[in-house]
Amino acid sequence: MPFAPQQNWALYEERASEVDAAWLRRLSHSDRFAIYCDLFDVVFYGRDPNVDWHRVEAERWEEKLAARLRVTDAFRKLDQLRGTRT
Repeated sequence: MPFAPQQNWALYEERASEVDAAWLRRLSHSDRFAIYCDLFDVVFYGRDPNVDWHRVEAERWEEKLAARLRVTDAFRKLDQLRGTRT
């Protein structure tokens, strides 16, 4: 970039996003898929092998399910108070 980003981050972000968007538009579907595969490999193989990732993912799923059930119960109680379904 032909300017010093230290002074104006908004300008830097604007120009960087324009460059990124132009670069993305030039990519073919196979190029995009190859980038996705590379990023997946980086994340997958960068995982700590000493961690039981299935357990971590299962716990995260249980947390999401519990949150969904709390929301559902809240709407059920709201329906009972209002006498109509939301």
